[in-house]
Amino acid sequence: MEYRQYAAQAANLHFTHLPMFKQSQHIACYLYAKDEFDASPIIQTIWQSQKACYLPILTGSKDNSLLFSRYNDGDALHLNRYSILEPADISHVISPENLDMVITPLVAFDLQGHRLGAGGGYYDRTFAFLRTGFHEKPYIIGLAYAAQQADLLPSDSWDVPLNGMVTEKASILFSY
Repeated sequence: MEYRQYAAQAANLHFTHLPMFKQSQHIACYLYAKDEFDASPIIQTIWQSQKACYLPILTGSKDNSLLFSRYNDGDALHLNRYSILEPADISHVISPENLDMVITPLVAFDLQGHRLGAGGGYYDRTFAFLRTGFHEKPYIIGLAYAAQQADLLPSDSWDVPLNGMVTEKASILFSY
């Protein structure tokens, strides 16, 4: 088995043991592009658990935020401007505040809950409301290879920290 497939299956097992997964009904995930971690087994687990899965959609708005649309097996997808698959039907959008959990791709992470994304700031802008302290959800969980862990990443005031990480080797929850 190729390592990417092994890692995706191993991470899925760690994911299913997260207490917030068991409590969540509305979970946002992503379809991987290029070298991102494969989230396909997690999406399958969300569906098999009778939970709602949502995928990010670029809004095209000036603030570069994301919408999240319900995603079911077999739904039509199309490529956005970054050649990332997203749902073609946006009639089942959920507000980011109503998501219970968000699985996010990343380039690097550290054990303080910092993440380095691909550089667009989409997740930080979309979930900026979490920095106010008035919202406990959604839980933001990074998904990456263990080798993507850094000692310490720089952070800015607008960064939304991770609540946890899932890799092929472990799941890690951060406390603040």
